[in-house]
Amino acid sequence: MTTVHGDLPQAELRTLGLRPGDVLDFSSNVNPLGTSPRVREAAAAADLESYPDRDCLALREALAGRLAVTVESLLVGNGSTELIHLLARSRLRPARRCLVFAPTFGEYEAAAVATGAEVHRVEAAARDDFRWRLDEAVRTTAELRPDLVFLCNPNNPTGVALEQEAVEQLGEAVGPEGLLVLDDAYMPFADTPWDPSPLLGRGNVAILRSMAKAHALAGARVGYLVARPAVIESARRLQHPWSVNAIAQAAGLAALGDDDHVAAARAVIREGKASLRSGLEGLGLAVLPSEANFLLVRVRDAARVRGALLRRGMAVRDCASFGLPGHLRIAVRRPEECERLVEALREVLAGG
Repeated sequence: MTTVHGDLPQAELRTLGLRPGDVLDFSSNVNPLGTSPRVREAAAAADLESYPDRDCLALREALAGRLAVTVESLLVGNGSTELIHLLARSRLRPARRCLVFAPTFGEYEAAAVATGAEVHRVEAAARDDFRWRLDEAVRTTAELRPDLVFLCNPNNPTGVALEQEAVEQLGEAVGPEGLLVLDDAYMPFADTPWDPSPLLGRGNVAILRSMAKAHALAGARVGYLVARPAVIESARRLQHPWSVNAIAQAAGLAALGDDDHVAAARAVIREGKASLRSGLEGLGLAVLPSEANFLLVRVRDAARVRGALLRRGMAVRDCASFGLPGHLRIAVRRPEECERLVEALREVLAGG
């Protein structure tokens, strides 16, 4: 199962005579301020001569102190994608069950399919603005008793976020033998963020985080998993040695000490999001409610609109791979950049 991602397509850019620096990237939902200078300095100073610490001990210790958990409760990975696949391989096999809250990030289902497990979905409908019907979701989860559940919160690509009480109900429905994996990569930029750490005490909840989003470290590939030690150990045994390189570890460690950079980004996102929503709605487009740092927008032909915008130096995400061919996902950037996108989109729509 091949998963489509939102990175800039280099071959397509070459065909259009564009360089990555020529393009404003609204397709990746990362910090609009980019990587902080402090993190860049740390990455540049990383030891390239020696093997990296295969246990990522310094980064895990820093995370443990920050999250008030033990070092044994943490696993650092080559981005959250590696951790998703490690979790699936450690907990699933043929005849076991995985439940995915959809539409959502494709790697959850891809990882489950690769194990031969049964994959079930709780689907959110467009008529509900892609909010899952909680009663139905809880009932389905309780009846299915899945071995592994993936919930992205806030969700990619819809921007829907469940409140803590709703996630607690799902954790109860999963049961003691299952594992609810809460991917909250976009929570730092949520309109109303909340800390899911208390849910770890249930024992059947794990928190998955990518440092690519809040800290703009997509190129470094660093994420981490927080769960009870037994869950961590079963996934760790499947991880390749030196999975997380020295640059990624140094960058991740420096990012943890740079909260001001994330706070500054939140302020930019609040302003940019309001500007972007207003501009898109001014074009007569339906923009769905979103808690995250991106907006899901209905258009008639998303693939055509995406292509036309790319030729104008603007990259957005066509959501066909999410099963939403009539939608674009647009990341929030600086207000002035959002205004440029709206103007380019105005030209595209005027052209039919």
